Amino acid sequence: MLRLIVSLSLVALPAAALAAAPLPSDAWWEKIIIRMTGAGEAQGCQYQTNRPAASGADCKVVGGSMSAQPASTSDGYTAITFERRFNPGEAPGDSAIQQGEKLLGKKVLALVIDNAGKVSGCRVVDLSGDTGLSYGCEEAATEQFAATGAPATARDRHGFLTILAYGHNEHVV
Repeated sequence: MLRLIVSLSLVALPAAALAAAPLPSDAWWEKIIIRMTGAGEAQGCQYQTNRPAASGADCKVVGGSMSAQPASTSDGYTAITFERRFNPGEAPGDSAIQQGEKLLGKKVLALVIDNAGKVSGCRVVDLSGDTGLSYGCEEAATEQFAATGAPATARDRHGFLTILAYGHNEHVV
């Protein structure tokens, strides 16, 4: 069985591109694709999102290598994708991935977001896989969503943040 020990802390995104605007209150997604050799050495990364304020952001791998156990070029993936998906209101449906990709881990967080856009409550409602995903409620509490401007007596918003890790083989040209 392949066990990947990876962390989003290996990736650096430009703060200016991501801090320009709070996270939207409507549905959004973002992903980081890390390409690596069969030995686990990172070759680079790519950041993608449907959030206009963050599109075009660059990323770079700042940590060492990602360890894969057992370490073998035939067992490893040449691309690992970390994805975050936000669904306001109701729980997300199936976390579909593309054919040929292998789901390595999934964590779904139920969030309570106050009218100022701060995450005021969080709990893990789904967890699967064994990838060492480190993003959880502590990290979600640092996120800032768009404020509603509603009076303090208005009800808090609820949403679900899904964190996925999946991999696939690519042929390096």
